[in-house]
Amino acid sequence: MSNLGTANFGSVVELGNGAQFWAYLSPENETSKMIRSWKVTISQGNWSDSITNENPSKQIQTNGLSGNFNLNVEVLSGSTGMWQSLLPVQGSTNEIGCNSNCASMVGIVADSISPPIGSINAKFWTTWDAMCSTK
Repeated sequence: MSNLGTANFGSVVELGNGAQFWAYLSPENETSKMIRSWKVTISQGNWSDSITNENPSKQIQTNGLSGNFNLNVEVLSGSTGMWQSLLPVQGSTNEIGCNSNCASMVGIVADSISPPIGSINAKFWTTWDAMCSTK
């Protein structure tokens, strides 16, 4: 079975000791077929890390950080060969919050299964503190 970029969040999650993040490709509009090359970059101050289609099940673990993080979600345009930033869906922004005992998620969803040529055919959404530990 081929993994086309959908996050596989099947392993045990150890929460605590810093904010954690993962990425998710929605099955809506065949997102994994519409968006093949993508990158989610999360940063705060001098710290930064990314999840990409090359390792979609990567879980980012900060070293004790929490609070609000900057977020940049990009796709590689098949028509221009350039990385282009996605816009958030209504209710999300280019910022994601996460407490030090939690994990937050960034989702990518295609707009259409038949996009106009050259269009950016996706948006992203965020879920802050999607899972938290009571420890």
